[in-house]
Amino acid sequence: MVRKPQQTRAKITVDAIIEAGFICMVERGMEGTTTRHIAEIAGISVGSLYEYFRNKEAIYAAMGRHFTDEVLMMLKNVAPLLVQVELEQALEIMFYEFSNLLKRDNERYLKCVRYVGALEYEQYVDKMEQGLMELIMRYVMNNPKYLRVPNIPAMAYICINSGIFPIIRHLIMPNPNISFDDMIKGVTRMIVSYVNAELAESTKNTEQQN
Repeated sequence: MVRKPQQTRAKITVDAIIEAGFICMVERGMEGTTTRHIAEIAGISVGSLYEYFRNKEAIYAAMGRHFTDEVLMMLKNVAPLLVQVELEQALEIMFYEFSNLLKRDNERYLKCVRYVGALEYEQYVDKMEQGLMELIMRYVMNNPKYLRVPNIPAMAYICINSGIFPIIRHLIMPNPNISFDDMIKGVTRMIVSYVNAELAESTKNTEQQN
């Protein structure tokens, strides 16, 4: 950003620009969107837009941060429920909540996700992974039996990347071969089976040592 908004009015303007960015990307795509389009939808002049953003790429970066914040807030809100239920149910709740977030507001986030590769959002993906990792660790601490799983960070990483990304891929496919519900069930069972296998192996090793 050229300058950070300090006053309430400036923050409202920046929020309007980011909102307009989402609308434009959904309606026109990444290449078809210009700063003039964004300014028109935001209800401001192009000159006012440039007071806060150097170009449309800077607006896209702000949109990435906004989406990341939305994901992290969703995880924070759902965490108290997740830590109280069994792993299979916790995974299903999290996956469906993530899906609902992507499809919210006329599927704006879902449509924008298609451009993630081009926008170089690695830093935001890393931040979301960190939030998911923290949620998993919170779940483990509230369900101590999973403390027996060896190399919990590796388990968490595998669970995150074998769950979230298949959901995104399924949702952006025009004609997926299986239903979303079947995909969620399959991914959930795969993760639960993996975690249970790690638990069983850990228990076996402990018994052999004793």
